[in-house]
Amino acid sequence: MNRSKFLFSFVGLLALIWLGLWISSWWGTITLDFEKKPLATVLRSFTQQSGLKVITDLDLTKPITIHVRRVPVTEALDALQASAESRGRLAFLLAPDSSSLKTLLAALPNLPENSGIRTIEYRTPWLFRAGMDDLPTDRDPRQQKWKISTIPPLQLVPSLESAAQATEIRLLLPETWNPNLKNSAKSGPVQSSIPALAKSAGGVCQIAYILPARSERDGPGGPPATSNSNRGNLSWRETNSLTPDALLTRLESRIAALPSSEQADALKSAQESVRQYREWSTLTEEERDKKRQEIMNDPSRAERSGEGFSRAMRKMSPEQRSQRYQGYVERRTTQKGG
Repeated sequence: MNRSKFLFSFVGLLALIWLGLWISSWWGTITLDFEKKPLATVLRSFTQQSGLKVITDLDLTKPITIHVRRVPVTEALDALQASAESRGRLAFLLAPDSSSLKTLLAALPNLPENSGIRTIEYRTPWLFRAGMDDLPTDRDPRQQKWKISTIPPLQLVPSLESAAQATEIRLLLPETWNPNLKNSAKSGPVQSSIPALAKSAGGVCQIAYILPARSERDGPGGPPATSNSNRGNLSWRETNSLTPDALLTRLESRIAALPSSEQADALKSAQESVRQYREWSTLTEEERDKKRQEIMNDPSRAERSGEGFSRAMRKMSPEQRSQRYQGYVERRTTQKGG
């Protein structure tokens, strides 16, 4: 009898362990299963599941088709952006009080000129990603690690500058707000370290995902830009320059998630990209144009870009792929004057 009870208890324990493992395997994942439903419906479902607010000026009545099941937040965002044909950015809004925070929210996603809002971000230069898209990513962009190598001054803005260099996030705060901090910034996931900074400054913080109607491709290494230039629905603008050391930090953070047997080769590739970027930073604009063409004509880079494009296209519905191709044909016709 005791033996039967023992076996029953043992089987029950195994069942509980299995149930726990099964739940943990999809805990925190996202399911978006919609066929030609309004974008507003899709975004509402995403926010309910992820707890991440999406700020957008896209047409919320636009029908969206998306089918992802039990995927990490990052993968769901990739699929969502492919379906909506836009690219967004994880953002942290910091303000001295709730009223100022509401003012920040009201100004987004596209800040007007002279808005009085400071934007701090450093985009990874697209010419020097060197397979970065093939490296592991965090399951949730809010889990990005801010690794502090040099303690910044006890002021808010220098600390945010440090965070923006080390991670791929956007930080927004009132232009004139730069209080002293009660405590030094600490390394950790941005979802906890940035709000802690806001609290240390006596303020408040809100995390959101900004998804603008016009996608932007920014940063050094991009096509020549002016403040008003654009190509179709793709706008170009200069942003602050990411330091070569910060680029290496970002690459190393992703490489650390690779199997140990693959890390040496990946690190070698990353160091080469950083070397080229460091060299790029010293060139004149004319020299950069020439170097840009050399890099874009590199067969290995073209192959990686093609793979990334294929992945993006696979996340689109057949209708979206057709529309994208039609848009390409129309742009080419316009460029040729036809």
